[in-house]
Amino acid sequence: MAGTVSVLVLRGGGTALAEAEASALGFQTLERHGRLAVGHRSDALDFAAGIDAVLDGGGVVPWTSNDVVVSAIAADLHPPAGRVCVRVDRLGGRMGDSSTQTIARNLGARLHEAGCDIDLERPEHVLSVALDATSNHVGWGWDVPRAAGRGVGARRAGERPFFRPVSLGPHLARTAVNLALGTRNGVVLDAMTGTGGFLIEGALTGRETLGMDLDPVMVEGANANLEWALEGRPHHAKVVLGDATELSTSLPESARGRVAGLVLDPPYGRNSHGSHGPWDLLARVLSSTAESVGHDGAGCCLILPIAPVQAGPDGAVADTTHVEPIHGTWEDVLNLFEPSAWTLQPGRWAVRVHGSLARLILHATCAPQG
Repeated sequence: MAGTVSVLVLRGGGTALAEAEASALGFQTLERHGRLAVGHRSDALDFAAGIDAVLDGGGVVPWTSNDVVVSAIAADLHPPAGRVCVRVDRLGGRMGDSSTQTIARNLGARLHEAGCDIDLERPEHVLSVALDATSNHVGWGWDVPRAAGRGVGARRAGERPFFRPVSLGPHLARTAVNLALGTRNGVVLDAMTGTGGFLIEGALTGRETLGMDLDPVMVEGANANLEWALEGRPHHAKVVLGDATELSTSLPESARGRVAGLVLDPPYGRNSHGSHGPWDLLARVLSSTAESVGHDGAGCCLILPIAPVQAGPDGAVADTTHVEPIHGTWEDVLNLFEPSAWTLQPGRWAVRVHGSLARLILHATCAPQG
């Protein structure tokens, strides 16, 4: 429900990127404490990969003691009608003398005293309490069921019928799609689809998604992965053979002038650029896509391989931090966007791959052309 004040429990390890994803999906942050974000939500959060839980009708309080936390929550409880239960989870370890059992038991007693029907096996409503040791705060509220956002991690890239070692995992692929498209209506373009990670996540969230690649082997493989992931369910996604630098001729008629999101995980391996260098290739894709954006404009999520970088504990990379792309320099990144119709937005986020490689996530937007 738009405008509802909610507590988001953000996925650990990259809370800054998770918050950016939520913002793209319509969440308006009022305050954030570690993995707990308070703000106004929208129904689009059901698609988010970086959110472990959405809690309504609650809030966030500083950690002091079990009794004080129970009293603070109980003072503002408004139980819904139906069977209820309490569940308490730790985020990032133990805080002081916190006890999940004590908090759950005492809140359950308060609910019972208020006339609620307690059912631990088949509750209709769950009062969730999150003890966040990363910020020394406690978030709480009534858990909002989220079908589309759960189970993202179950689709491991290595289990797809067509796999390459550099394939993106489902969490990052879903986040990129959400960051690029946001709440716009239109087509998500996976311009260099590869094994189809973006394609799958766009399709699973019901978005109209188009995968494109110059390599027939990749087109066939991405198509096989799409059918594997959807398991026969109806969807609005397809893969085509085409050149993302020439979308005027490569885009299907149904997608022309309707691109609302662009996701790019460019192939930077040996011989991956054809006749173009890496930055020239990206510049051509951005230019070509800008000519096909829809009436609401478009967003772009660009993922670049970089040398390991010092990021903050929430995964954010400060503006003052030196970033070294595997090919080129940070100046090449700035020069990529400066002359284009795309505007690089504030915020950079890093995701570790291994000891000598990380991924940098960037967000850009493009206004409608003409």
